[in-house]
Amino acid sequence: MRIGGKAFTVVNGWTVPGFTHERELGGGAEGRVVLAVDDLTSTKVAIKYLDGGLLADEAFLTRFRAAARILSQLEDPNVVDLYDFVETPDGAAIVMQCVDGVSLRHVLAAQGPAGPLAALSMLGGTLLGLASAGEHGLTLHGALRPANIMIDADGNARLTDFATARPGTEAQSGAAYAAPELWDGSPATVATDLYAATAVFYECLTGRPPFTGRNLARQHREAPIPADGVPGPLRDLVHQGLAKDPARRPASAVDYLAALEEAAVSAYGPSWEAQGRGRLTELAAQAALQPEPPKPKPARSSGRNPIVAAKQPGGGGSRTRWVLAAVAVLVVAGAGASAATLLKGDKKQPAAPTTAQSSTPQPTPPAAGGIDANQLVARIDQAVAQAPGALFSYRQTGCCGFPAAGKGTLGLAPGGQASSALPSYSLTLSGTGAARKPVRALIVEDRFYVRVGKKWRSSPLTGRGYPAAADQVRQGSAVANLTALLRSSTKLTKTGAIYEGEAPAAALAQVPDLGPMYARMAEATGAQQIAFAIKFDAGFRPTKFWVRAGPEKGRNQTMRGSYTKWGRKPAIKAPS
Repeated sequence: MRIGGKAFTVVNGWTVPGFTHERELGGGAEGRVVLAVDDLTSTKVAIKYLDGGLLADEAFLTRFRAAARILSQLEDPNVVDLYDFVETPDGAAIVMQCVDGVSLRHVLAAQGPAGPLAALSMLGGTLLGLASAGEHGLTLHGALRPANIMIDADGNARLTDFATARPGTEAQSGAAYAAPELWDGSPATVATDLYAATAVFYECLTGRPPFTGRNLARQHREAPIPADGVPGPLRDLVHQGLAKDPARRPASAVDYLAALEEAAVSAYGPSWEAQGRGRLTELAAQAALQPEPPKPKPARSSGRNPIVAAKQPGGGGSRTRWVLAAVAVLVVAGAGASAATLLKGDKKQPAAPTTAQSSTPQPTPPAAGGIDANQLVARIDQAVAQAPGALFSYRQTGCCGFPAAGKGTLGLAPGGQASSALPSYSLTLSGTGAARKPVRALIVEDRFYVRVGKKWRSSPLTGRGYPAAADQVRQGSAVANLTALLRSSTKLTKTGAIYEGEAPAAALAQVPDLGPMYARMAEATGAQQIAFAIKFDAGFRPTKFWVRAGPEKGRNQTMRGSYTKWGRKPAIKAPS
């Protein structure tokens, strides 16, 4: 294959289908990176083709698959979006956001020391990215160094390449930034990430890492922290983050953010962050005009390397804006409510939960005489058949799959039954595998149509990316999904207009059209029962629903959606 007029070979000659490569962006020990365009949506992405050595390392693949599931659901201004992790017998690749900016390594090589305000802004953004990832369950980056921090056009420091260092090689892959315990064979932890972040901060202040030259292992273990070249008000931050004993470093990214804010405000005033971000933006823009620096030569070092990665919990809090941004993540994770509570309010659709937010329906005593699910389904069929269209919104989230979201108009075929028909849709689709940019789309029968510019492009509802996500939205938001849950339920109670219950995953896996969706959910989460809650209007048309596979906290997947304005007659037709 040729990119930009020159030959380019990815791992084993394999490329991710559905993308056209434009040019090579760089490479490293983990693999090669190219700029590519999604053939369906024309969205630009960066694709990293993993090195064959990583593909043969099952410990790495296991850890990275788990990290990819988390990153695919994480949208944060300080983390580069991961859209998809593609594995085939021929190779594996990471499809991710193409950031409009340059790496911190490029900035430092082109511009030298960044100055205290820009360095503080960079460290603050890095810590916010680590805190956000940690809240979602990804408590370890493992490969922090300037090459893995992007500075975007707005001056945000954005982390990339989470979990791309092979377990046990963290010291080798970033020797200048590797904590002392990594050289002694201890696993990578939150504390080693904070050490690496501080070493990068030091380099932004002085123009070089804290330790260089030969025998880096010994220097990290034994050499005094070289804080003399650091501005006085910031020396304590450096001493905290580069402490030889991990127990003496900040306990979490949130705690370190509190110390950073206190030091920055004391030394440079409350506007330090705006000034620092402005300076970082300026440095990145100037660096972008200069050639990409050559890859640094591997540092010579000695010492043992770690064996496996471990997790540590975070925590902490502060009154300041920087810390509040991280603490908010922890506060949201602790919020919980029953499904009935989530469905009561009609004025606002509740935000999609993170894994820790998912809520379990609170059971109530069975209604006298029980509930006849078949009779209830018959009433729903009759009500929906008289109002064959509605506005809808839908979101699927969870630990074990890529998220999908859509909103727009749905329409059922004339004379069709809600309990057996999958609707057609005119919708805006977002949060999908190949690219996260919202797109205008149609679903008619078994075809997916996406609007790109002034043209419609068509594909089957199969494969990866937008078509697969559209199929998720169609199945999850179909009224047929709700009636299947009711028909299969082994436990069903009623509180006002809300029906709550449970249905066996094995029974749902046998439902035509919807079965594969529930089979995947059960396999991914280990769930044997699917919990649900559905709210109806006075005419037995659904208005809101909530479905969860898996426990309230842990490996789960959640679907939720809403319907309004039943009675619309949408004209949803395949584009000519």
